[in-house]
Amino acid sequence: MTIIHDLLNQIGATLGSGIFPNLSTASDTSDIFEAYVFSCVLEAARVERASITFSDVNGNNNPPIFIFRTSPGYIYSTTHAYTHAIITFTGSPPLEAHVGVRVGGASRVLHECDVAVFEQAEAETCRRNRVAPRSSKMLLAVECKFYSTPLQLHLAREFIGLTSDLSSKSESIFVTNSYSDSIERLLSARKKTWEDNIKPSAINQVERLRNKFRNAFQVYKAKYV
Repeated sequence: MTIIHDLLNQIGATLGSGIFPNLSTASDTSDIFEAYVFSCVLEAARVERASITFSDVNGNNNPPIFIFRTSPGYIYSTTHAYTHAIITFTGSPPLEAHVGVRVGGASRVLHECDVAVFEQAEAETCRRNRVAPRSSKMLLAVECKFYSTPLQLHLAREFIGLTSDLSSKSESIFVTNSYSDSIERLLSARKKTWEDNIKPSAINQVERLRNKFRNAFQVYKAKYV
């Protein structure tokens, strides 16, 4: 079984039997990897005792197909019935998890977030008013890089530039299936968060990534204790 099959199987298992992803082995590998990291976010939320439901941009709850964005888009776009997850912790305002949405930084420049978790109230306001979410209302921002060749240093530099314009209230994480000594040295020196070698068979690495997501959820829940 190839890594693509492994990724797709994990995505399907996380979504559950009632909803099926619009991705297949014919999909771009980067899109599949983003959806896989999204599934890791949902798994972390479940461990933290969240209830998870699904909805699309048109307000349809628990649609039969989970439509992932396969290119950067606006949270309010109705080009397709793009789907997101609703994450609810008892006693806390609900959150939404999205793939491939544009987010407004401190400079008011829009940035693409491969995987993002927002306060649901912010997401609903943005869909209603057709504006991009503010990074100050974002809990998680994940940059996902899937490469079959060694990573180039410019990817780390781009991530550092991205995070410099995002709110300090959000946890930003660089996630890749690959590995690069120079990238890890640079990100570590800049005190950025990263995880490499992320794939279903790398149990320890994936668990570390899930724990980073869990920590972000723990901090969020603690605000409402």
